[in-house]
Amino acid sequence: MSNFLSRSMAITCAGLGATLALLPAFAAGPAMPQVAAGLLECRGAFATGYGFGSTRTVKCEYRPSLGVNHYYSGTMERVGLDFGVSDQASMLWAVIATSPAVAPGALAGKYIGISTGFSVGPGFSANMLASDDATKQVTLQPLSVSSDSGLSVSIAGATLTLEPSAAAPQ
Repeated sequence: MSNFLSRSMAITCAGLGATLALLPAFAAGPAMPQVAAGLLECRGAFATGYGFGSTRTVKCEYRPSLGVNHYYSGTMERVGLDFGVSDQASMLWAVIATSPAVAPGALAGKYIGISTGFSVGPGFSANMLASDDATKQVTLQPLSVSSDSGLSVSIAGATLTLEPSAAAPQ
């Protein structure tokens, strides 16, 4: 009988914890409608991971569903397990917004999360990033899959910082 009570208490506590975690979302009121507004593609320069992290410059192109393309430059920083050498990486995110019309420069800012990947020659990685500004009405889809080539392995915290750029990526 005590095993049954232990399980019931664990289930009740888990349910209560999940409910409390959801309360701030409900207290904030109804969410703004979200639409797919376009795609953001970033290409990273050659990078070397020395075991505890790496920094890679990126050039990005936002291709909106309405309007003209926007360009960004920035950096992708990783802190954590990050060994190896990788060639130019290509990362692709869906852009989610409250309207399909996104103003130039609206994607500028800092995105934080985790990055993991593996390559021996060609390889793939996943980047789970979210804006550090919760008030932004434009966000990146939290998960991006990217292609890499080189010899590397990484499981790290990641920060992507974007600034508007007038030039198209090369």
